[in-house]
Amino acid sequence: MRMMCPHCKQSAYTRHSGQLTTTSRETIFHCRNYECGHVFSAVTEINRTISPSATPDPSVVLPLSSHIKRALLQQQLQAMPAVDYRPRHAGFMTGDLFEAMPAAG
Repeated sequence: MRMMCPHCKQSAYTRHSGQLTTTSRETIFHCRNYECGHVFSAVTEINRTISPSATPDPSVVLPLSSHIKRALLQQQLQAMPAVDYRPRHAGFMTGDLFEAMPAAG
């Protein structure tokens, strides 16, 4: 990963990198400008899914990028079979939402 020194704007190199969590990593950078000599830390974080994994880890929870949510939902709906459902042992428990309510009493 390329990073620029925030002070002298020269490129910096990675000196050390370590995993903080499953979705974040800390990297220590050294400025290449020997007159500057700045050493700094940066944290890289995974913040959303752009393309879903083919082998997802259930312990990793990342929001889907908004541009793929619609396509993914459409794909899931197309894959689902459509059937008419009729209960066998009981009638519908709730009435029609738009049907007039019977008078109480």
